[in-house]
Amino acid sequence: MTGEVIGVYQPSHEGYQHFGDDMHNMKAWVEMNLLSLCDDLATSSWSTFGYIAQGLGGLRPWILYMPEKRMTPNPACRRANLIEPCFHFPPSYECRSGTKVKADLSTLVPHIKHCEDATFGIKLVNKIA
Repeated sequence: MTGEVIGVYQPSHEGYQHFGDDMHNMKAWVEMNLLSLCDDLATSSWSTFGYIAQGLGGLRPWILYMPEKRMTPNPACRRANLIEPCFHFPPSYECRSGTKVKADLSTLVPHIKHCEDATFGIKLVNKIA
């Protein structure tokens, strides 16, 4: 608002997760926190850093969709409906019956819906839509 320029520096450029490496994990946490301080956030679909940042910062991000068959999706990006991050690998069994029947949790629980960028993923909603 004042015209002041603020620089943000990325503490790591490692490109993939290093399991069990505490220094790597600290750098990743710093990056997610930095992203959460943004006024606006554009994130690629499936971005764990983006999902964590949007949850921490209470942001509705712009989701950039992945190309399919080397073609740019139309639209290429879309504003997320909610600030809740996507749970890409939710449980898929309805356990109440005791038979572990495959079930779509979004049809069983009123406060769950499918994600914008991964139709098999789910996210929490605060009202029934």
